[in-house]
Amino acid sequence: MAKQPRHLALLIGLCASQVISWGTLYYALPATSTAIARDTEWSVVLITTAFSAGLILSAAAGIPVGRLMDRAGPRMAMTVGTAVGAAGLVAVAVAPSFPLFIAAWCVAGLGQSATLYQAAFTVINITFGARRGTALTVVTLAAGLASTIFAPVAVALTHSLGWRGSFLILAGILLVTVAPIHASVIPCRWLRADGAPETPARADPQRVRRIARSRPFLLLQVGVTGLALALYALTINLVPLLTGSGLTAAAAATAFGLVGVGQVAGRAFFAFGRGTTTASAITAVAVIAVIALAGFAVGADLLPVAIGLALLVGAARGSLTLIQASVVVDRWGTADTGHLTGIFAAPVTIATAIAPAVGATLLHATDGAATALLCAAAAALGGAALLLGATRRRHPEDSTRHQNQR
Repeated sequence: MAKQPRHLALLIGLCASQVISWGTLYYALPATSTAIARDTEWSVVLITTAFSAGLILSAAAGIPVGRLMDRAGPRMAMTVGTAVGAAGLVAVAVAPSFPLFIAAWCVAGLGQSATLYQAAFTVINITFGARRGTALTVVTLAAGLASTIFAPVAVALTHSLGWRGSFLILAGILLVTVAPIHASVIPCRWLRADGAPETPARADPQRVRRIARSRPFLLLQVGVTGLALALYALTINLVPLLTGSGLTAAAAATAFGLVGVGQVAGRAFFAFGRGTTTASAITAVAVIAVIALAGFAVGADLLPVAIGLALLVGAARGSLTLIQASVVVDRWGTADTGHLTGIFAAPVTIATAIAPAVGATLLHATDGAATALLCAAAAALGGAALLLGATRRRHPEDSTRHQNQR
């Protein structure tokens, strides 16, 4: 009989793997895009577009990956995903032309779908049972260090070896560290509370389709997607918005850097509250902070105010990650978790991929105040949909059967 994995070892392993995976597969590119552009004469916009293409593919691939994890267990999918991600980074490093550079990031995107948050959240939601909220918070807090660690590492490697050498080294780091973690501490098969292997539910093959088409699911999906689009479009473009209001570039960069601190605070807040009350608070913070940024963008150049607003927006963004991680399991249980969360996360991932371009386009076409107000409107609509989905009366399908509470 299979033994239940030790929760502490699994949690530590997921923390380490998420830091390294996010650092190599996500944050390395933004940190080195200027150097890549200088060497290749491709524009930063084109380079970012290639990266976004990989993220969009990862959103689409997350659905079959989730279904595979439900049926075959998480170890194989996540270990193979790590190898594919490393292969994608190697392809990025050796790409001789821009079309092949795009193709390389698409390969990396396939690896992201089985390596980053979505796969890790599925493991936590099923394995940790009633303690999944704390485990999700711990893993996302740890993963928040990825940019702090790997952005300067990628820059230093690029300075020493060039960007191609940098990505080769990062591919090696991903493969030799994360692949063994996934191959050893991730469960090979899903386990029940008694430690016996869990057999995927087959009694109702149409269950996923019914839930994914239900009004509560669609409302929650629209809500999280709308909030993600608004918050990411604004925070990624926070520096030009704040400099447009009169702040210096250094002051704007300081406020932007504190978005990450706000994310940590938001995730810590999430650990103390769940459900409709937390969703309401997050929605209120997001809308108020974004509307306040619209007022700030008119011309109030007070750095303390900018810092406070950046912290609030960051807190909303950090909490939203955990809402996305838990809302499906909280409502429908752990049966078919991988498949359902893959469907749920697809538009959210696409929204975060296109958000930087959306925000930049709005800033170019209008001004900071109008951009912030449009983002506030999107956040308000998304928040309303999220609250409607969270408070709607439960249908018999909203069952917690097959939950593996431990």
